[in-house]
Amino acid sequence: MRYGLGGVRSALAGIALPALSIMAGAAYAQNESQNQPQSPSPLANAYRGMFVCEQLPGSADILHVPLDVAVRGTEVQFARPLFNLRGTRVLGSELGDGSVDASGKVHVTSTWDYRGITVQGDYSGTLTPSGGTLTGTQSWRSLLGKARSRTCQVALVPAVNAQHAAAN
Repeated sequence: MRYGLGGVRSALAGIALPALSIMAGAAYAQNESQNQPQSPSPLANAYRGMFVCEQLPGSADILHVPLDVAVRGTEVQFARPLFNLRGTRVLGSELGDGSVDASGKVHVTSTWDYRGITVQGDYSGTLTPSGGTLTGTQSWRSLLGKARSRTCQVALVPAVNAQHAAAN
């Protein structure tokens, strides 16, 4: 069987046109995927870190204690020990909860009472798969109505063996 020049052209067209079509489709798909917003990396489901607050009047030193944070979807919980003013005895735990959005922005609050003093904690910051930071304030009011507050900082890293979970 002999092909004339027209046969070669149509054979090449039969190969080249589908190949060009596939390449154009791939280029379009790649361009479209680059224009789509990328979903954030999943956050770890557990973080550990340090909680540091300014020194209180009458306390032995600044507050410098461990902190655990759990992330479940968009919910966040944390716990850290509460000490007496001398820092020598654990009196309980500050337990707080709040939320994290898709970009990793966190807001958590807590409330606890000790000997008629009500304390409220309010902390905000950002979590990433590799860790995060929070900044906040502890405010309290005594039975006599005297109010005080102090600034606190939190630094976090993923807990050992932490799993990564999407922040839905």
